[in-house]
Amino acid sequence: MVLDGLHRRPVLEITVAFLVVLVLAQALIGALSLSALYRLNAETTADRAEVEVRQLAATIENGLRLGKPLGQFFGLSALLDQQLTASRDAQGVMVMLNDGQVVAARGEALPESLALARASVTPSAALPGGSLVQRPNGTVVIMNKQRITVAVPLVTAASAIQGVAVLAVKPDAVGARRFILRNFAVLFGVTLIVGLGLAAFFKYLVPPARLVLGGRTRFVLPLVALMLAQGLYAAYTIHTFRQASLQVTRDNVQMLAQGLQRDLNRVLNYGVTIDHLRGVEAPLSRLAATFPVISSIELVDASGHVLNRANARGALPVGQSAAASGELVVSLPLGAGPLNSNSGQLIMRLADDVIAAGVRARVIDAATVVVVALVAAFEMILLLTLLLHWPRHGNSDGAEIGRIGRPVMFSFLFAWALPLSFLPLYARSLPDGGVVLPPNLLLALPISVEMGCGLLTALLAGGLTDRRGWQVPVLAGLAVCGLGFAACAVAPDLIWFTAARGLVGLGYGLTWMGLQGFIVTRSAPAFRGANVSNVVAGLFAGHLAGAAVGAMLMEQLGFRTVFTVGVVMLAVPLSGVLVLMRPFMVRPAARVANATSPRLVHVSLASTLRLLCTRDFGLLLLGSVIPFSIAQVGLLSFALPLYLEAEGAAASSIGRVLMIYGLCVIYLGPLMGRLADRSRVKKRWIVVGGLIGSFGLLSLYFNSGMAAAAFAVLSLALASCLAGASQASYMLALPDVQRYGAAGATSVMRAADKLGQMGGPLVVGLMFGSVGMGAGLAVTGLIYLVATLIFLLFAPANSSVTPMTPAPVPSSR
Repeated sequence: MVLDGLHRRPVLEITVAFLVVLVLAQALIGALSLSALYRLNAETTADRAEVEVRQLAATIENGLRLGKPLGQFFGLSALLDQQLTASRDAQGVMVMLNDGQVVAARGEALPESLALARASVTPSAALPGGSLVQRPNGTVVIMNKQRITVAVPLVTAASAIQGVAVLAVKPDAVGARRFILRNFAVLFGVTLIVGLGLAAFFKYLVPPARLVLGGRTRFVLPLVALMLAQGLYAAYTIHTFRQASLQVTRDNVQMLAQGLQRDLNRVLNYGVTIDHLRGVEAPLSRLAATFPVISSIELVDASGHVLNRANARGALPVGQSAAASGELVVSLPLGAGPLNSNSGQLIMRLADDVIAAGVRARVIDAATVVVVALVAAFEMILLLTLLLHWPRHGNSDGAEIGRIGRPVMFSFLFAWALPLSFLPLYARSLPDGGVVLPPNLLLALPISVEMGCGLLTALLAGGLTDRRGWQVPVLAGLAVCGLGFAACAVAPDLIWFTAARGLVGLGYGLTWMGLQGFIVTRSAPAFRGANVSNVVAGLFAGHLAGAAVGAMLMEQLGFRTVFTVGVVMLAVPLSGVLVLMRPFMVRPAARVANATSPRLVHVSLASTLRLLCTRDFGLLLLGSVIPFSIAQVGLLSFALPLYLEAEGAAASSIGRVLMIYGLCVIYLGPLMGRLADRSRVKKRWIVVGGLIGSFGLLSLYFNSGMAAAAFAVLSLALASCLAGASQASYMLALPDVQRYGAAGATSVMRAADKLGQMGGPLVVGLMFGSVGMGAGLAVTGLIYLVATLIFLLFAPANSSVTPMTPAPVPSSR
């Protein structure tokens, strides 16, 4: 309910309102944590299945070393029967050749087995409704709702892969339920305690008059309470993740070592003493090589002396025995039989760095959840403070226009950005529909069509806003976006999906330009800059949160469901328009023209062509605006998902890397913008931004992986903060632009920006097909660098004219 002022119990109303925000924020962090918990449970189940199938693979490989061909392996069916019986929750097990031919199988049919066999020797491909991951040790895993399937390559003595052993198990529903209930109880307790503390603080420690009047107290206290509640829950989640990962690792190592324990006990029960065992290092080394978390294995006698030591590379020198207990040590007794009551121990020492890497991954998961939840909670608090002082009429002085438009922009971008982390992956999973193009250009086609359609409607929406009012393009754009998302969810092939993304682009351009028209036409000149900054901050906050949430949802629900969620989420900005912005819905012909309305400038095509051919404005477009847009959209929307998936990253990790861009623009952008504003020479900041962005892409030629991709995204974000803050001021100060008209030149620059966004995926996709992913991004960076240098050498450093026209709204991407 919209609060029209404060009623009889203002303290109670304010307290209840902020408690509702706290509960919503905690519900969001709980939902995101639920995704991480499901993924953790699936990964631990996959780890257990990998241990079991590796034991089967070790038995088969022993036969291969003796010269048995896999296609004629005697007794293989009996081995599979034994494995199917011994494995917990097993659904099926099979052995296949490299070409996918089944040698033997037991249990249920496994449709994904062919993809697993191919992925053992070739790069993996994303599958609809599932996630195919290649682990560093060669294991290939597919996880979905129905089962978790693990494939281990079968290697001969000559290190050649002859085939794969495949095991499919049910997801651990009992373990997942236990995880969820325990975390829900902690989440509920933390929310209750912090909520009661916030209510008590408002009731007893804050004077009612100060609370009613608002100010910093009413904003800061709920924000601190939110950070405390989410920090406590995140700390518990990290602890839970670490303990669960460590316990599963210990259980898997123990399970894997029990086969060697049985073999050694069998020999010891023949009467051989433990210190007379010979050649033990070889089986110890093979055991260590099957599980990377095992750093070393020791054979220790009853008195604690180390008799043999080995790791995955072979035998190790025998030294003093370290502690035989602790969370990083797994020990099994030896010699428990009729002849030997206690002959010694088999001690497995776990690799601290591998365990730490797993813990870091859990910490990053929890930190991602906290950041996304805090960003969304911050936007909810801003909305609540707006509602507590809601203007009853649309005739205000325009100071609050940015605060009204910000939640609408945030919710719209949140819904639009949900599929950003996997668009090319989803496109690759669809049939091509008969289109004959190079594969990488096919994957780039939906994004480029979306950007091109956005360019068309962005150009048309301005005139529509002038004739019919800002509400027409906004409402029409939301409807078209919803239709496009629904079409994406049911796309049978790539052609359909491309057309659906075109609809999304048409709706995006209408809605974005309509909201821009709302800011420009309803803001007083004195408040227009602040209102623009407010709405752009909401735009990037929605972009950040939506991309991260969509990546997590995709891992649990699949590609198509995320598009359906996007359709539902578009109802939120629609509600904001109909509730928050309704008082401002006035048709241009029905309202009196005032100073807030921008003066329209009508120009000819010839004058536009002359402007484009100038040394100043033309070089600004060719040397900065278009190259940056090519690099930005080419990397963020197209290349990054493909690049990180090829590096073995999960979808949630792709969403996290995309978050870097939004965080920088939201929190560093205003600081760098003020720094650039103080400078008389804007050109230098455009050049510095171009150099930083191009070097980030060039670095991918020399480094690869998650860290290199994150650095490239960070570099582009810094380039956006520096160059984006200066391009408008530089452009508006140019004499040619002032003769042409600031509003018209701004539209031309925005069209060039959209043109670069449309070409970005095509350019990067073409580079991928020619020179590969890393080198293709580096070539894109080289193009950006050359364009920046041309702008540096030939563009004028015009800083003597101060533009009187308000700065245009920054680019949406």
